[in-house]
Amino acid sequence: MKSLEYPCDVTTSADGDVVVTFPDIPEAITGGDSRDDALALAPDCLSVALTFYLEQNVPLPRPSRPKRGQVTMSPTLQIALKAALLESLRESGERPADLARKMGIDHKSVRRILDPNHNSRLDRLEQALTVVGKRVTITTSTKTTTTASLHL
Repeated sequence: MKSLEYPCDVTTSADGDVVVTFPDIPEAITGGDSRDDALALAPDCLSVALTFYLEQNVPLPRPSRPKRGQVTMSPTLQIALKAALLESLRESGERPADLARKMGIDHKSVRRILDPNHNSRLDRLEQALTVVGKRVTITTSTKTTTTASLHL
């Protein structure tokens, strides 16, 4: 099972703003006027940063183990599912055309499913993951630990 649950550091700057950073994803930095505001923005921030990896066809950094005082966050469900699908294709050596054939859809539809910037239907993403032999399990937990984690 692979988790996309990344630890993050929450700090307060000298002027009182709260900053959230992800040690494993240095491109992901966000903040807010309060801890709650900053943490509410963190999943979207993480998702945007991971999108850059997906667009460049670069493997996602592995999440490290959370250290004391760190909070964990996952990207949005859409990005987590697309990341899992893209990594599954990369690991198997299959091409998008293979996925299109297995799903019985045209290659343009598969390109949209794989595009991290396209808003795909979740059932379509789940179907694509099933076709490549993955099962999606979603876990939710308290606000102070994990907002949502995806295990494949």
